Amino acid sequence: MDRPTFSTKARTLETLSSIITTATIAPLYYFSRTSWIENPDQCIKRVQELMKSGTNFIVRSSCEYEDTDQGSNAGAYLSVPDVRSCNLAQAIKDVFGSYNSVDEDDEVLVQPMLGDVVMSGVAFSHDIQTGAPYRTINWSNSCNTSDVTSGNGDTSLWYHAAASDGIENTEMQPIIALIEELLVLFGGIPIDCEFAITEVGEEKILWLLQARPLILIKKPESI
Repeated sequence: MDRPTFSTKARTLETLSSIITTATIAPLYYFSRTSWIENPDQCIKRVQELMKSGTNFIVRSSCEYEDTDQGSNAGAYLSVPDVRSCNLAQAIKDVFGSYNSVDEDDEVLVQPMLGDVVMSGVAFSHDIQTGAPYRTINWSNSCNTSDVTSGNGDTSLWYHAAASDGIENTEMQPIIALIEELLVLFGGIPIDCEFAITEVGEEKILWLLQARPLILIKKPESI
C-alpha cells in the first residue's frame, strides 16, 4: 500500500476512510467551487443520495490553504453545523464565501451531523513548543464538537509520554491508538487530529473528524 499524503481536509479524510482501523470516518461528499457554480442542484442531489434520509448535515470548509505543512489555518474558515436539507444551498454558499481566495479548486465538504456526542477535542502527537513526543489531548465533554477548536466552553488537557509503559486512563486509550496509527500511516510526520466520541447505549464510537500535519516550533524529538 502506498503511504497516504496530506491534502485538503476532505481529500485526506477520503484517503484515510478506506485504511484507518482505530477510528471511524463519517460518510462524506465534497465538491469544488467550479462544480458548485456549474451545477449546484447536482451537488445537493449527490449529498442527499449519499447521506441517510432525514439526517442533518455539517457543511465544512476544505480550502486549499487551510492546513498545509507550512502552517495551519485551523478555524479560519466557516463550518456550518446542524444544517437541514432545505438549507444546504445557503450553508454551502456561506462556507465558500468565507474563503480568502476565489480559487476554482477550493472545496466544500458535507458530512452527516453526529448525534449523541459525549466527548470531542484535538489530539497532538508532539508538544508544540518543544517537539517532545508527548501525546497531548485537549477535550471537552460537551456535545458541541467545536468547543475545543473554537476556544469556547470548558476543556481539559491530558499528556502521555510516548516512551511510557501502558495507559491507565482507559478513556484516552482509543485516542492514543488513533494517534499512533496516524503516525505510522504518515511515516512519522507529527500529527494534529480532531476527534469525537459518540455513545448510544453501551456502544462508544471514536470518530476521526480531521487529520493534518502538526506545525512545531522546534524539530520533533525521537521517542
